[in-house]
Amino acid sequence: MFIIKYKKIFIGLSVALVVASFALMNMYGVKRGIDFTGGSVIDITYSNVAPALSDETFAQQGITLYKTGEMTERFVSPKTYEEISPVINELANEGGKYPFQFTQVTTIGPTLGAEMTKKAIIALIVVVLAILAFIAFSFRAVSEPVSSWKYGVIAMVTLIHDIIVPTGVYVILSHKYGAEVDTLFIIALLTIIGISISDKIVVFDRIRENLKSHSKKNSFEDVVGMSLKQTFTRSINTSVTVILALFALYFFGPVMTKWFTLTLIVGMIVGTYSSIFVASPLLTMWNKGK
Repeated sequence: MFIIKYKKIFIGLSVALVVASFALMNMYGVKRGIDFTGGSVIDITYSNVAPALSDETFAQQGITLYKTGEMTERFVSPKTYEEISPVINELANEGGKYPFQFTQVTTIGPTLGAEMTKKAIIALIVVVLAILAFIAFSFRAVSEPVSSWKYGVIAMVTLIHDIIVPTGVYVILSHKYGAEVDTLFIIALLTIIGISISDKIVVFDRIRENLKSHSKKNSFEDVVGMSLKQTFTRSINTSVTVILALFALYFFGPVMTKWFTLTLIVGMIVGTYSSIFVASPLLTMWNKGK
């Protein structure tokens, strides 16, 4: 199949995307949300009429404004409740013309934020290592011409690729539009890992089945190319279906989930690409390299 024939081009593109993502992270850094730094989230509900508030006005005070409903607003800030509540009272009330009440106040301390950062990193590492062990165990019966643990290593390498590239895109969103890394972003990365590894296992499993019946008549590269051809349509159709649903959520869903949804869209595209154009070609290069 053409994917195996031009594997260096496809893998080179992935390497370039990863390098560019690391460069963006080094250049701009990742803007962490209050889930990891500490801060306050305040929800308000207007009594009669809701005003048209300016995002820029609140941004100047270090407060991010979200329109959560016709009569509700949400304010997010790294500052404490005592610091931002007077500002909200002054700017949202507009001199008593738009009375409202605080419906929910959430405060996250710096210590809790640091603990969440630590747990998020641990969660990502544990998931990747568990997947490595699972694939090595599942493919233990296939040892020729590629050892079973190599399937796991390839999957782990491509999974790192699948979370680095969306993170690089998120850095751009953070720099240009103020997107922040929060728990929803971590959930998006874990979701990307789950969907992406499922796609890779489908391809690897087909390679395993074809090796049992075609390894004596065909080379390893031919078997991998045959397996990719058999699973190509399935992988594309599955991913396109999910991406279309995510686009609907992005355009018609709540404001609070837009960055989460966009991260999933990018992750689905990158994960599908790596499952088809990177993982299996890497496997053939590793086999040939020995």
